[in-house]
Amino acid sequence: STSFKSNAALVVRDFLTDTKFGLGAASSEINDTAITTAANICDENITLAGGGTEETYEAHGVVYSNVAVKDTLNKILTSCGGSVTYTNGKFDLKVAKFVSPSVTITEDELIGDVQVTTKRSRSERFNAIKGVFVPSETNYVATEYPAITSSTFETEDGSRIYASYDLPFTTSSSMAQRIAKIYLNKNLQDYTLTLPLKLSQFSLEPNDTVNVTLEKSFGFKNKIFEVVEWKFGTSNGENGELVLGVDV
Repeated sequence: STSFKSNAALVVRDFLTDTKFGLGAASSEINDTAITTAANICDENITLAGGGTEETYEAHGVVYSNVAVKDTLNKILTSCGGSVTYTNGKFDLKVAKFVSPSVTITEDELIGDVQVTTKRSRSERFNAIKGVFVPSETNYVATEYPAITSSTFETEDGSRIYASYDLPFTTSSSMAQRIAKIYLNKNLQDYTLTLPLKLSQFSLEPNDTVNVTLEKSFGFKNKIFEVVEWKFGTSNGENGELVLGVDV
């Protein structure tokens, strides 16, 4: 049987499989284990500061047939801070909730030199978020949600630098602020590593969290990172031979 539900993860799944307005993916192409995990997170109750509760992530909005499917999907994903990846023949969904790492990367996993980026340029940085959502109180006319700022990073940057983050599928002010705060805090973490790893780390996927222990070269011990990109890579072995691995 089927029924209506505003659970953001289930809305994403429906859009992925919809053959008229969505991506038209087959059910066999959906990682329903990942969808179930994401849907359960969306259903978790959040206690509100002013009293009462609400579910963590809901999606309410309009899909237009003249908008590219990818653009519509990205708009729906803002409702849960989510991301969709296509791995091993299936679409995976992860929504914004921290998951403790189960994998630790050490020097023993490396097959080449680590590349480090410690700070983005000022033109790429921001320390405050503002944007619009679509509350029922305004009959779903786009309205600004309260801006999210960080005094700590404002002091570090010398001024307040805004980025715009619209939430066209969010109707709750508290939910909009929660999503915007996650987006801001995530983007303030601008320490990036590129790790050339052995094929033993083939199972890592974008959005996974990992512990990185590189005590000899960087002094890291169980420092938590999120995987944002994954691709096959090569390195030269001890005898000059080509070694296949993964760049994470």
